Amino acid sequence: MLTGMIITNLALLVIVGFVLYCLIRRPQDTKFAFLNLFRHKRRSFSTLTAIILGGLAIFLYGGFIQYSFWILKEQTVRTNVGHIQIYDKNYFETSNKSKSIIGNYDELKNEILNDPELKDYISTISGQLEFTGVISHYESETSSYFAGLGIEPLPALKLGSFDKLVSGSDLSRIKTDEVILGSGLAKTLNAQYSDWLDVLVANAQGGQGALSLKVRGIFTSGIKDYDDVAMKIPLQTAQHMMNTNGVSKFVILLNDDADLPEFSARLTQFIADRHLPLMVKNWQELSIFYQQVEGLLTGIYFFIKAIVALIVIFMISNSMTMNIAERTREITTLRAIGLRPGHVTRLFLLEGIYIGALGAAGSLILGMVIAYLINLKGIAMPPSPGQTLGYNAFIKTDSAELIWITLILPVLTSSLASVLPALRASRLNISDAFKAV
Repeated sequence: MLTGMIITNLALLVIVGFVLYCLIRRPQDTKFAFLNLFRHKRRSFSTLTAIILGGLAIFLYGGFIQYSFWILKEQTVRTNVGHIQIYDKNYFETSNKSKSIIGNYDELKNEILNDPELKDYISTISGQLEFTGVISHYESETSSYFAGLGIEPLPALKLGSFDKLVSGSDLSRIKTDEVILGSGLAKTLNAQYSDWLDVLVANAQGGQGALSLKVRGIFTSGIKDYDDVAMKIPLQTAQHMMNTNGVSKFVILLNDDADLPEFSARLTQFIADRHLPLMVKNWQELSIFYQQVEGLLTGIYFFIKAIVALIVIFMISNSMTMNIAERTREITTLRAIGLRPGHVTRLFLLEGIYIGALGAAGSLILGMVIAYLINLKGIAMPPSPGQTLGYNAFIKTDSAELIWITLILPVLTSSLASVLPALRASRLNISDAFKAV
């Protein structure tokens, strides 16, 4: 991808240099080539329409993909994943998470928050304790396996902001003996707001821990498999039940997404300097689903850009070829009065660049207008694979990369499509061409 961007930028630099050269050294050529677009209005309009429609398709679909990436990233980050997570080095090597608990949680948290190279990047830092067990609802005589998560209630308002409450309230203002359940788990237990549940777990020392907990709320994340087993309780309650003062992981939310690479590097160095048995993972490494969706949509977008580019190239090439056939008398007359082949080539190349530039501007303007109209209400989308909630999609128009692609692709394709017809025009034999007309 990097190589493609380098080649594209070099090609654009050549085109810009060529146009600037013509403006400075050959101003009459630039004027003549531009006016020629209006001599054959029907052909120029059809070619321009093809370019605009192609650029419009790239802009709108690119904006849709950009928004899809953004909403999927936010959904991933803000479902208690954060931008960065810190684990014990043995976390991913054992299925028993009690054996990979970070014991010095409070001390390490304070060190991170007070470190001058780290603290300015951090929006929220929170510890989470993972555990599993059996949960029962005595009144309805139901029980189920659950995957519990001990969270700090106030930081969870940011870290879990994409979790939607179905009933009740969150954990921000509760007593320590209250919990919130995933919608699927609540349905399995037939549990409602204010019901009491009995929880049994194997604690960090291998013994048993049990508590009676009151249902404070029911939430849904939109991910069915997660909602079917999820239970959240205050971190202190989870630590008491698991007989530990540690956490399974640190979760860090940053002020700015763009700081992720730099912060990750500094945090890794912070851990290495203190010789801590910890490792750092970012949200992309932890979200296999995001990586798969990103790869799929990126591939589709590349395919669409390639198809549009080919269509534009053939349209412009065909238009320019027909243009040469109809302007044979004009071309040969110019040749007869002394214009060199290179001069004729330059005129046709300029025409192709001009029509590409006009098409690019038209694509962007029309794309912005249509995107604005779509964004008034959005596009109702069905649930993604493995999820239960649909969403409204929008067209993201503030991406500099998307705007750049929309502007540069029509210019590049039209310039490329003009090369062969321009060379063909310059090689017309003067005497044969006059005989033909």
